[in-house]
Amino acid sequence: MALNRAVRGRAWVCALGCLAVIAVSGCSSAPKSPSPRPTNSIAPVRLIVAPPQVIALANTFEDQFVERNYALQWDELAPQDQAMWPSAAARTAMLSRKFAHAVVERVSVGDPVLDSTWTPPEDPSIHVKDVWQLSVHVVFADPAALRPAGVAALYSMTPLQVITGPGSDLAELLGEGPESIDAPIILPLSIPVVKLDVPILMYHLIDQIPPRSIEPSTYGWKLEIGLTTLPSQFDAQMAYLASIQANAISLQHLADALLYGLQLPPHPFVITFDDGRLSPWTNAVPLLRQDGFTAVFFPCTGLIGRKVGPQTYMTAAEIQNLAATGFSIEDHTINDDTDFFSAGPGTLNRLTNRTKAVLENLTGDPVQFLAYTGVWPWPLSTQGATQEASMFATLASYGYIAGVQDLRVDSDSDVSTALWQLPRVRSGLATTLSFFEHWFTAQPS
Repeated sequence: MALNRAVRGRAWVCALGCLAVIAVSGCSSAPKSPSPRPTNSIAPVRLIVAPPQVIALANTFEDQFVERNYALQWDELAPQDQAMWPSAAARTAMLSRKFAHAVVERVSVGDPVLDSTWTPPEDPSIHVKDVWQLSVHVVFADPAALRPAGVAALYSMTPLQVITGPGSDLAELLGEGPESIDAPIILPLSIPVVKLDVPILMYHLIDQIPPRSIEPSTYGWKLEIGLTTLPSQFDAQMAYLASIQANAISLQHLADALLYGLQLPPHPFVITFDDGRLSPWTNAVPLLRQDGFTAVFFPCTGLIGRKVGPQTYMTAAEIQNLAATGFSIEDHTINDDTDFFSAGPGTLNRLTNRTKAVLENLTGDPVQFLAYTGVWPWPLSTQGATQEASMFATLASYGYIAGVQDLRVDSDSDVSTALWQLPRVRSGLATTLSFFEHWFTAQPS
């Protein structure tokens, strides 16, 4: 999704504690020669105040949300934002389904703050400057009845973004806050049966072949090789996806399609990176930004900013940068070293619920998806539902809505019948381009 728009230049800003400072000379009865102006004198400060149309649009937009007038909102969206939706009708239909039983009583809009740059939630190639951001507080009629647990509170993490044209009174919405494609997922009263073909690609290392000395055991070394994709391989894979005009989407976007019937863009796919290793930041993110492909990162909270043996992991600042520039951050437990397929609530709380809170505090974004630790215990993604029912229920009580798996075997016939059993395609050194292309039925246009 390319968002092309000319934006006005950055406004001049000078601030010192938001105060205008005036220097006053001392007085004396004896006249004195004029003193030269001090070189370190401070000029009066001009405060940046949002144009009234920014506040007016934000309030009107959220009033229409409360009144369910989704169709009226379309013309208030900037062209960049409209391009993220299949159509105005598709947007209205999705929001009508999503909030059918999640009744919104009112929305309070905060004071606008001038953000330096805004990036669409699913296109890291676009950067729009001079965007006004406004916090929101959404009040639901019955928040306790919404699922997953605690989802109503997540809507305080969905600000609005508004731009104004140069020399124009026109204001437009760039980021729709509670109404956006990437807003928190509210589960419908009944899960519809939907058939979609969306490959979820699983990556770990995007790096050169690790040396034999990287691991003390042969098994550990082969495991690292199996999780390694050469930078040249990854470049070729992304080039192929770009050549067929494929569209990388977030897991929230996929859930919008599965739960609310939102039409997906042509050739949709999901990119995921596990563990929070540094090599994807160094070797994959620049390519993703160049191609405009979003991705979902699953960092382990206990490994953030650390170096463990031969592996280096992303810092908190790097993860925050990803979250602010068109990528998603979701949960992968503490260290990815404990299987919890049969764990009780105590273990799950330590491995998941607490890590979810850490990531939400770090990024300011909701976390609703989980990557399981360890290989899925059954050959097919749809197996194990009975055995894992208690685990799924506990995860739902923490606020998660779905889990992605690491399967033993990639299979064309493997499908998911539950959000907790989303299969992924394992990518590594042995993944040839022809095998990769096999997962995409489209041909270059």
